[in-house]
Amino acid sequence: MSEQPGLVVALQERVAELEFKLSYQESTLDALEKTAAYQQQSIQSLERKLSLLGEYLKSLREDPIKPLSEETPPPHY
Repeated sequence: MSEQPGLVVALQERVAELEFKLSYQESTLDALEKTAAYQQQSIQSLERKLSLLGEYLKSLREDPIKPLSEETPPPHY
């Protein structure tokens, strides 16, 4: 029975090591979840901005020069 105290100590050390690793993994998981949430918000914001930019570019495509039939003559005519 002289090996029992050594085995108990080894098991306690192993449990402590596993608890430490679990704590580190939980911390890492929390950080990853926060990062993913932030990235999702950033993506949504960029999608809104891209949509607005697309609408703006479409509005620029409209030719600001009217056909001659629709143009009003200049004041000196």
